[in-house]
Amino acid sequence: MADCRSQFNDFHDSIKLKEENDVLKEKREIIIKRIKEKLSEQTDYTFEIFNQGSYAMRTGIKPLDSDYDIDVGLYFDMSKDDVDPIEAKKWIYNALLGHTSDVKIKTPCVTVTYAAGYHVDLTVYATTNTDNKVYLAKGKPTSNTEDKFWDESNPKDLIKAIKENLSDEDDRMQFRRIVRYLKRWKDVNFTSVNGKPSGIALTSCAYHWLDIQKETDSFTGKLKYKDLDALIQIVSTMISNFHNDFVEIDGEYKFMPRLKVELPAEPRPELFEKMTYKQMTTFKEKLESFLTALNNAKDETDPTDAAEVLKKQLGDDFPVPAKADTGKRAVVPAVLSSSESASEEIGWK
Repeated sequence: MADCRSQFNDFHDSIKLKEENDVLKEKREIIIKRIKEKLSEQTDYTFEIFNQGSYAMRTGIKPLDSDYDIDVGLYFDMSKDDVDPIEAKKWIYNALLGHTSDVKIKTPCVTVTYAAGYHVDLTVYATTNTDNKVYLAKGKPTSNTEDKFWDESNPKDLIKAIKENLSDEDDRMQFRRIVRYLKRWKDVNFTSVNGKPSGIALTSCAYHWLDIQKETDSFTGKLKYKDLDALIQIVSTMISNFHNDFVEIDGEYKFMPRLKVELPAEPRPELFEKMTYKQMTTFKEKLESFLTALNNAKDETDPTDAAEVLKKQLGDDFPVPAKADTGKRAVVPAVLSSSESASEEIGWK
């Protein structure tokens, strides 16, 4: 049986976002400076800046299309009852207008896009509220009235929950690796934005359902993490958590599959809610194909053949060893001991 530990380690190193794109980081600092300089012309409210998104949660992967982005949160010292959400987003839009030729107010954020393709997303929060909750400004100027509102959101709590998931740091690193594998699988297997599960939804599935897979080597006494087994476990568990709803589709009532998972932070929204039943059916079918491939890879005796199976699901970054090399590669202790693994994610702890 093949476990492809060496190949998974190399794959993870290839897809892991080790640090922010230097150019984009520089652009973010320019954007923040511009907002600070120009915001006083529109409002007296002060704000705090923080990084959010997958980079902040240490689950980022390199984008296949090189469309790097940074998510920046702006925590304003104001109440949602005192400021219209669209007005608040216009403060940021007006401050950045002309910085590039592409500055847009989107439903959840204000986006600044650069000619090279990368972008910065800025979200506006009202943090000084009578209920002690944090709210995100939602909507666009052209949105219907009911689509312009302050939506409860706790990004700092979410970041903390994901970063601190599991008490053992080595277990936590397997959790992060599995999240990255799932994200890359999603990017490889869903070519259209429509029906593509979000990264945070897959992250939440791993948060709620992943069972860490590891064992102690009987010969060396070292702890080994079994990423292939962990992928099999989480994908299998996701499939088993689908339930059937009896719904009308194209004028006909039928049972349709649906998966539900909550964000691990208040207000705990259901993250697959916006997927249609047809999209959910496709999602389940792709998960089932993924599980079949994972099990087939594990059943292979030759690491080359196993890696070929996995590459079809995980993309070209998954390495396939030459047949002549498999004998040597198979005996390399690809998953490090607990003491050695502390350096695996330098800069990510």
